[in-house]
Amino acid sequence: MKKKAKVKSKQAKVCLSMVAFLCFFLSVLSQNNSTNQSQKTPASQNTPPKKTELKDKDTETKENQEFLTEDDVRERLTKMVESQNRNIHQWGAVTLFNGLPSDNVLAIAQTSDGILWFGTESGLARFDGRRAQTIPLENAVSNKIQALEATDNGALWIGTESGAFRLKDGKTQPVPNTQNFSITAILLGEHVILATKNGMILKVSENGDSFQTAQVLAKPLTEKEDKLLNLTSLAKVDGKIIAGSQGRGVLILENNQAREIRSPPSSINHIAQDKNGKVWLGADARKSESGFFALIDLRLPLNLGGGLKDVSTIEPTPDGQVWVGTKKNGLYRFRDKQELKYFTLANTNRGLGSDSINALLLDREGVLWIGTDRGVCRYDAASPFNETLSDDSKDSNYIRTLFRSSAGRIFAGTNSGLFLFNGKKWDEIEKFKKTRVYAINEDSEKKLLIGTIKGLFDLEGTRISDGSIRAIANFQAKTYFTMGKSGLYEFKGRNLIFENDAIVSLLADKDKLWFGTINNGGFFFDGKQVKAEPVLEQLRALSVRKISKGIDQDLWFATGAGLFLYRNGKLQEIIEGRDWRDVVVIGTEVWAASEKDGIFHARQDELFDWVVTNLNREQGLSSQNTAALLNVEDSLLIGTGNGSVSYVPSKIPPKIVAARVLSQRLHEAAELNDIIALEYPQNSLLVEVAGLSSRTFPEQFQYGFLLKNAKGEILNHPKVTADSQFAPIDLKAGEYVIEARTFNKDLVASEPLTIRFSVARAPFPWTAAALGILLIMALAGLIWAMIERRRIVQKNRELAIAKFDLANEAERERKRIARDLHDQTLADLRNLMLMSDKLPSDNSEFRTEIESVSTEIRRICEALSPSVLENVGLTAALEYLLQHTIENYKFFASEDLEEHLHFSPNMQMQIYRIAQEVLTNIKHHSDAKLVEMKVNLSEEVFILSISDDGTPFKPVTDSAYKGRGIANIKSRAALIEAEVDWLQNESEGTEFSLKLWNSAAVKPQ
Repeated sequence: MKKKAKVKSKQAKVCLSMVAFLCFFLSVLSQNNSTNQSQKTPASQNTPPKKTELKDKDTETKENQEFLTEDDVRERLTKMVESQNRNIHQWGAVTLFNGLPSDNVLAIAQTSDGILWFGTESGLARFDGRRAQTIPLENAVSNKIQALEATDNGALWIGTESGAFRLKDGKTQPVPNTQNFSITAILLGEHVILATKNGMILKVSENGDSFQTAQVLAKPLTEKEDKLLNLTSLAKVDGKIIAGSQGRGVLILENNQAREIRSPPSSINHIAQDKNGKVWLGADARKSESGFFALIDLRLPLNLGGGLKDVSTIEPTPDGQVWVGTKKNGLYRFRDKQELKYFTLANTNRGLGSDSINALLLDREGVLWIGTDRGVCRYDAASPFNETLSDDSKDSNYIRTLFRSSAGRIFAGTNSGLFLFNGKKWDEIEKFKKTRVYAINEDSEKKLLIGTIKGLFDLEGTRISDGSIRAIANFQAKTYFTMGKSGLYEFKGRNLIFENDAIVSLLADKDKLWFGTINNGGFFFDGKQVKAEPVLEQLRALSVRKISKGIDQDLWFATGAGLFLYRNGKLQEIIEGRDWRDVVVIGTEVWAASEKDGIFHARQDELFDWVVTNLNREQGLSSQNTAALLNVEDSLLIGTGNGSVSYVPSKIPPKIVAARVLSQRLHEAAELNDIIALEYPQNSLLVEVAGLSSRTFPEQFQYGFLLKNAKGEILNHPKVTADSQFAPIDLKAGEYVIEARTFNKDLVASEPLTIRFSVARAPFPWTAAALGILLIMALAGLIWAMIERRRIVQKNRELAIAKFDLANEAERERKRIARDLHDQTLADLRNLMLMSDKLPSDNSEFRTEIESVSTEIRRICEALSPSVLENVGLTAALEYLLQHTIENYKFFASEDLEEHLHFSPNMQMQIYRIAQEVLTNIKHHSDAKLVEMKVNLSEEVFILSISDDGTPFKPVTDSAYKGRGIANIKSRAALIEAEVDWLQNESEGTEFSLKLWNSAAVKPQ
């Protein structure tokens, strides 16, 4: 912190008073930032400083605040906000805007199928990771949901202000004799125990779809002046049922009576119990004390947490920690008696939507769901956690290499220094300050060696060798290193083994020392001489930046233009393109770092071959530029251009559910348990599935489908795509099985979802066979065949219409989303801008940022639902699309063409989307200097042609194009019965054409 001389003028004192307020706010943020910074480390979970230390920092800040200038405060405040925003992706929210019936969420539960349930003040909501859907309760007098509990068999018990309900297999049933009670807590067991706000405890016995309800207590419990006692929570301790109440503390239920524990606290809001039997109490606190208690035994509550004040809810974790939610003071996490974290609306940059916590749930994947009075918040502590190594310069945070010593110490070499992780943060090693570090390793005697641009050093800074050291490795009890502009050296004798001016990577593998070069591929040294591997000839023109050992005899080569696997004497490109900087293999998992596209994760599946996913800025990386990877216990440490990232991959399989099964009709969920019988001539089925995971967003799921016959033989070519739909067609008669799997963002596969169906045989013409010799019967058979054929044609036409309707539904959904963004989000940003104008300080940068966000949202709205198509027509919309996609273009169309077009709006949209996909492909892949678009309409056909002078494109034979763009174009063309084709121009470039016949597109004049 810079210290300035005291300002004596009155005007300066006024400014300093404002600065003092900002300093106080900064100190609060600083406390919470230190908590968040210790939230995740490369090796383990850490503990933030104690509260007394935080108070000392506050005192120091207040004592020195008069020496701060406004620039000092602004600089520190900016750094603090950047630190908070760096990991804001760990938070998420589900609110009224996402479909909740109310933002006041009082209860949360998760059923065994992975579905989350939110009980709100205005109803029950079902959340599948995509949307929240309100579920009505049949004959419910009140929609206020106060308690939710899920059973192991998939049932959900619901407590409302007017009785209890059970939701099972999609059917909601009221529990008889509970309608006059306000249900506040549910305890599952041999019987279902219900606590009420009316001083009663109820026991419910299940028998299939019927219930028997009995009162556990002979009469209602009361408190002072015969007021009915509000029972808030239930638990079972040492075989005894205990109940929390507001007014009489903890009650023990025995022999149909309630016995009060004569010890504080008296007002219990929640009782929580972990799998080991430990019990915690959440209560209203006296004054500024803590309402958090550990129940050592039934008579000895132990107060914890200092000044937490009123505690509303508690959620234990499997590893012995406890989440504690308060009524007005935010969210805490404890281990035993020690506070580990403290989250509020302010110190999470509104990641936590409110400081008033009503409910907590740690789901099956370890994600914490937080019910507040402003919706549901989601906190994923295992998502990528970003840290900077230094505040000195950007080069200090550009990590080139990561290394874990034999003693367990973690080092990071950057463009401007060497750093050591001390268990809480990165410490810079002074002797290597401002020095570019390329390599870190130990010699054969476990002594640490540092390869820098200035030479080879030990950790004490003693120079061992000059030159630019790029790689270090131990091979056959000797240490080797590479020196730029020179070659490969043996460590002790400084003997030159192989002369090459660009060796950048080394790997010792049993009897071979592999090394890669910048411009000459890969070689190996067998201890006597350097040899070239013939199979690696493909890498000759590539820079081999990293070589890593895989399982068995596998080797991985990270090159400047592809990630390669060397297995069984063969070289295979696993991920093409990109500039790869590092690759590590963890068991069967492969992680690779690219220069501009973040981290890629690959795994070879027995059924679907290689499955690949990407981790980038959208998933939480601080930078797309990654250069180093390190496996640290159960986490992956990533070195980026903006610091380190610690990421814990999920090991829990996602769930998969059938979203829709369609043949001639839509099949209900109950039908999927049996064989779906398809009547002749129906011989196709459409299956749409959905992956469920708290740590994987819907667009990150990948899906694989297997089609098997009755013998168990696989009939299709298995592959993994982002498409969640599978539609086998033209199937022969017989029984079939569709097995669907989904892969989450960490490539963990779900259990297969099995759908069985049968295709009926064509009815045998018994009458025609028996009376075939009779002309009249032959004629009857012919007529019957014509009718059957007409019916088949009609059914196929219905299926085609259904496919077109599905496409139109997608466009309507895009339009709805665009309208919601335009009407709600832009209005909110406008209000925020008006509010910012009222702030006393200069907020021009903030206002500019809001305007930038508004512009981006308008762009997204236009992309989702092009308004130009509705406003000016198809011809002008195509010209507008060409103008805003391609810089150098020509557009040709007759002036009166629009008057003769009679396309439906849906067909216009499909033509527009096809043109948009073609122009996008040209822009990104062809390097064209000029693009021409022509629109013609003759009496017979409508023709749209787009030609460019760039790189020729062959969609059928060119293996470089493996995306979904061509498939999307062909799919849309099929919907409107159009023909599309790509032809090479005589000189250079490609011409795309779309033809739509007059009978299908244009009305007669």
